[in-house]
Amino acid sequence: MFLAHGNLAVVLLALFVSLSLALQRVDDAVPKPREPGQQRSLIGSVRPLAGISRTGRFLLPADFAVKQKKYSIGTRGVGTFFRAWRNCIEEGKGLATIESAEEQAFLESMLQSISSKTRYWIGATNLGAVDNTTLTWITTDLPVQTAPDSIDLTADGCYTLSPSGYWKRHSCDGSEKAHPYLCEEYY
Repeated sequence: MFLAHGNLAVVLLALFVSLSLALQRVDDAVPKPREPGQQRSLIGSVRPLAGISRTGRFLLPADFAVKQKKYSIGTRGVGTFFRAWRNCIEEGKGLATIESAEEQAFLESMLQSISSKTRYWIGATNLGAVDNTTLTWITTDLPVQTAPDSIDLTADGCYTLSPSGYWKRHSCDGSEKAHPYLCEEYY
């Protein structure tokens, strides 16, 4: 038989080598540097980081595609902001981020259908910010772009979302501020 014990390994090795040679090289997509003094547009181009070699072959992840976000109420009860953050991670999700007015409206309608008075932790915080006026999503470490105009940014805190869409600042680790939480995941 052709694919005996030793031949199978040779066939698999040949297949692997031919597939790896067919892949695009990382440095094929990186524009070549120009002479000093020439202007170069960085729009639409990839620029390597200083000191990092960008040569070799690579594979894109199998799930490299546009995904959709879905929200769910955390299943591990109530807790502080940090407990809610950890609970979402333990559920394989992230603490909810709200990146558009549409997502805000969706969450408001979702929460109104459940309870009109319960507040839920979301991933917004200004802990560690240089000033109190900068909010960051703890889940993604990106700045909050869409937040209600009435948000209270007078002190450090973490935020909950009410079914009416109001964001309220709370102490992040105060046990008296135990709330349920919203998680997000992509599919």
